[in-house]
Amino acid sequence: MRGATAIIKKELRSYFSSPIAYVVLGVFLFVMGVIFAKFVALYQQFNTAQQFGQAQGITLDKLATYLYQNMAFILCFVTPFLTMRLFSEEKRQNTLELLLTTPIKEFEIVLGKFFSAYALMLIMLSLSAIYVFFMVLWGNPELKIIGSTYLGLALALACYVSLGALISAMTSSQAIAAVWTFIALLFLWLLQSLGQGVSASWGPIQWGPTLVYLSPLGHFNSFTEGLVHIKDVVYFLSFTLFTLFLTHRVVESNRWR
Repeated sequence: MRGATAIIKKELRSYFSSPIAYVVLGVFLFVMGVIFAKFVALYQQFNTAQQFGQAQGITLDKLATYLYQNMAFILCFVTPFLTMRLFSEEKRQNTLELLLTTPIKEFEIVLGKFFSAYALMLIMLSLSAIYVFFMVLWGNPELKIIGSTYLGLALALACYVSLGALISAMTSSQAIAAVWTFIALLFLWLLQSLGQGVSASWGPIQWGPTLVYLSPLGHFNSFTEGLVHIKDVVYFLSFTLFTLFLTHRVVESNRWR
C-alpha cells in the first residue's frame, strides 16, 4: 500500500498548498456557525419554556439532533468542492495516463485519492466537536447519542466522498464533476421523501420501501437517535465499497484508451 500512501500525501499537500481547503473549511465553519447560533436561540427558548413548565417535550438531545441533521445536509454541498478535482484535474492535464504507467496499481490510486479527500472531511468534522463542548457546559446531553451521531456522520461522509470520486473519474471538468456530485447527493437525500409516497410494486419489489432504504437519510437518522443498527452500517459500507469498485473500473478503463 505504499502507492496509496504516496498518493494520500501528494493530495493532502495539494489541498493545503492551494486556497481550496481553507476556503471550504471556512465556508463550512461559517455556515455551521450560523446554524449553531440558531441552535443557541432554540435552547434559550427551551430553557425559558422549561422554567414555566411549558417545555413541550423539547430536550437538549432533540436540539442536538436538529443541529447534526443540518450538518449532514450541509456536507452534501461541501463534498463536491473537495472531490471534483480528484480525477478530473488529472484527466484535464493528461497526467492520469502518466500516473497509470507508474508501478502504482489502479486500486492504490483510487484508495489514495479517496482517503486524502476523506481525511480532509474528517478534519472538518472533528472541528465541529467544539459544539459538544458547549452542550456539555450548558446541560447534560447524552454523550452516547452524540458519539453515535458522529459515527453516522463519518460513515455518511465515506459515501459522499466515494460518490464524488466516481463522478470525478468520469469527466475531465471539475465544474461538471462538482455539479453532478451535488445533484446525485441531493437526489439520494430526496429518495427518503419520494419513497414514502410510492405504493407501486414490481413483482416482489416494493418501490416505496426500496427507495427509502436507498436514501442515506433514514440510515443516518437512526444514528442520531443513539441506535447503531448493523443494517445501517452495512448500507454505508456497501455503498462506499461499491462506488469505489466502480471508480476503480472507470480509472482502469483509461489504460486502454
